Amino acid sequence: MENNKNIQDKINDFLQENRINVKGGTITSEKQLSQVLNDLAMGDFKKGKVEKALYFTEKAIEFDEENYYSYFIKGLSYRRLNKIKEAIESFKVYCKNISDPLADIYLGLSYAELNDVENALNHLRLGEKHISEEEKEKHISLICTTYECIGNIYLNKENIVEFTEGDKYSINYKSAVMYYKMSLKINRKNCDLINKLAACFYHLEDLNKALYCYEQAAKIAADNTMYLEAIQEMKKEGAKSESAGF
Repeated sequence: MENNKNIQDKINDFLQENRINVKGGTITSEKQLSQVLNDLAMGDFKKGKVEKALYFTEKAIEFDEENYYSYFIKGLSYRRLNKIKEAIESFKVYCKNISDPLADIYLGLSYAELNDVENALNHLRLGEKHISEEEKEKHISLICTTYECIGNIYLNKENIVEFTEGDKYSINYKSAVMYYKMSLKINRKNCDLINKLAACFYHLEDLNKALYCYEQAAKIAADNTMYLEAIQEMKKEGAKSESAGF
């Protein structure tokens, strides 16, 4: 076991080698140093210095193997570098030791990028179910993406099943509708998402709401003739626009 002098020398050497100036006190333990490295890593991540952020997370873990938040920053950094498998492994370590809905959301999005839809849906649903209203407001863009991603998973689940007469009323379509609407309440100008929502209503044989969706999409992307053509077809079939609830 290292004595206090050796530990302090180790800390001082590391700070000097990495040109880290500590303000507001002296770092006297490896656990303290590990926390400082977390702050440095997150700061570099936000500045776009991702490789440097990864370096500090690795060092933070070396100085304190129970500093699990480093794995969260590590996961964010790997996602930024598009190293999704590495990101997943980092988030898994963090989620195994710390209950954090935000991390579950990032883990779910990472699984979705690898088309692992079951793990993606499990973690996304877990995260969005338990995240606080304060955190939702703080990460509103991420939450918007989360709802859309969950909707996409439900819609794709429907696309790969073998259809029967009752499938037009499938719970998967209804679940996709629910999450798409939640996403659109945050960002109403996502015409691609509105188009997917229209498709869901069409399969559910709710042409009135499908028409409404196409009308809203046409207002956002007036130069997209596809929406105008869809509107004409819906009206020919007798549809009358009815609010879709977003």
